Amino acid sequence: MVHLEPAQSALPLSQALLAPVGRGELARMLSPHARRLQGAVPRHEAAALMGSAVTTYRNLYSLGRSDEGLALATSVLAQARRLGDRALIRKSLTDCGILSVDAFDIVGGLELHLQAFKIAAEDKDAVEQARCWNNIGIAFSLAGSPGMAVRAYRRGLATIEPVAPQAYPAYIACTNLANSLFHLGVHDAGLSAARRALRLMTPEFVRQDPSSEILLRRNIVNLTVAAGLIEEAFAHVDELARLAAASPSPRASIAATTARAVYELATGQHDIALTRLDQTLAKARATPPALRDTLVCVIRAEEAAGYPERALARLQELSEHVYRSAIERALRRVELDWLEEGLVHSDLAEREARARLVDRLERPDAPAGWEALRRLAVSAALRLDATGLHGVRVGALAKALAIESGQPPLQALEIGLAAELHDIGLTAVPEGILAKRAPLSPVEEAAYLRHTNAGADILRDDRHPRLQMAREMASYHHARWDGEGHPKRVAARQIPLAARICAVADAYDERVCGSRSGKAMTMGEALQGLGAAAASELDPELVALFDRAVRRETAAYGIDPAAASGLEDFQELIALLEDDKGFV
Repeated sequence: MVHLEPAQSALPLSQALLAPVGRGELARMLSPHARRLQGAVPRHEAAALMGSAVTTYRNLYSLGRSDEGLALATSVLAQARRLGDRALIRKSLTDCGILSVDAFDIVGGLELHLQAFKIAAEDKDAVEQARCWNNIGIAFSLAGSPGMAVRAYRRGLATIEPVAPQAYPAYIACTNLANSLFHLGVHDAGLSAARRALRLMTPEFVRQDPSSEILLRRNIVNLTVAAGLIEEAFAHVDELARLAAASPSPRASIAATTARAVYELATGQHDIALTRLDQTLAKARATPPALRDTLVCVIRAEEAAGYPERALARLQELSEHVYRSAIERALRRVELDWLEEGLVHSDLAEREARARLVDRLERPDAPAGWEALRRLAVSAALRLDATGLHGVRVGALAKALAIESGQPPLQALEIGLAAELHDIGLTAVPEGILAKRAPLSPVEEAAYLRHTNAGADILRDDRHPRLQMAREMASYHHARWDGEGHPKRVAARQIPLAARICAVADAYDERVCGSRSGKAMTMGEALQGLGAAAASELDPELVALFDRAVRRETAAYGIDPAAASGLEDFQELIALLEDDKGFV
């Protein structure tokens, strides 16, 4: 649950927010206000400007346009820092973090929430620290990492329980914890957290966030049905119907009807439940933020009712919805970064040309929007890797292999940087597919492999050589040497060299760190695994060069590739390979 309540905008933009204004046009309309706030404003004017800006970006958040509100929120933060108001700085950091996460800049949002947490910790404010932990948990949850979200919510509870166990952040933490535990399949602990949230709930808490009770009771229905406690679920189903009838929000109605359908399925009323879900799905298609959860519910229902063909069609719709929304969100985030740079730097075209033609003796300029893309790549990696650093590790390994294969140092550096984005398209894969530990069905496998197409779509604005290379890697890192990979019949040296280098680095990292389909290996076992995959999955020449490079580096620094604690040693190897080693 995120708390940025909409309000009436005091800036002269309230009509524009509701009108079909283009993203670039609205950003230019907001830009003068943002710049005014970033400068030296008299204190008596600052409060009015900041209040207007806050209501405007909160309206943008409520309209699902968080990325457009970020520049304004960042300007409020800059003004708060100029005024030196710690409480206002913390609140502004939190708002910027919420907007960033909602725009799927998970990494940027986490960094902002951690800065807010640092202020709360320095002030010894346990309630605000717990709020920060809740926001951090929400960020991990939206990134598709419920396990990390659970850890954050529990940290928040541990922080607040000794001083204010009945406070609002404890109620929210328990509600969110219940939902994450449900998605992890830990139903007993989830139900315990949900029941505690129900005990903590007060009329004041519900007034503060009217949607919280609806979400809590929906969580309880899901958990009680999963635990076989059907009678307990019934009371919450009826209460949800009452709450939804009193709420103007279509999302409340959708949550209530899907919960009722879950109950009806559990009591054998399959036809009634499926009819209700069909009606709810039609409503959810007109309410995009609710569509994903509704489709997941419908898929489970149709599987349980014995209609696998219908469930398969819904899965394809879910995959397409997630794919489209992920591409749109990523491109919007990068487009706005480009726009902001263009507004500040009038010589953007000159900088792009210089990046293409730069003397190879110096480090090339990064393409515009590069940092936004890197953060998106880490956010995508969080869905499979709790550290989010899979791309960073693959980049370091790819750079080392490029050097070993005879690439010039600066070209090797570019290959390593581009490889960090190879999995950026994972944002377009439904969470349930990424979380599945059993073998994927053919449809699920196809949805998973579409992350290569999604990566190419996100990186399609490839006016910079590094982005051209990153696009090749995103497109072809699942191509196989024997032509049996994705895309099919692209084989051997038809696969771009940079993508073949990335594939070897990617395969090694997955083997050492463990993947969805296998347990973690020692570094030595992973090298043997690469050897077995040479000439079928991977370029045999590159595998031999990679094996030589890793064995040389580990020997030079006294790292044992056969050690059981291989993951710790692997991180040390990555740190060594990340050094520039005289590239510039």
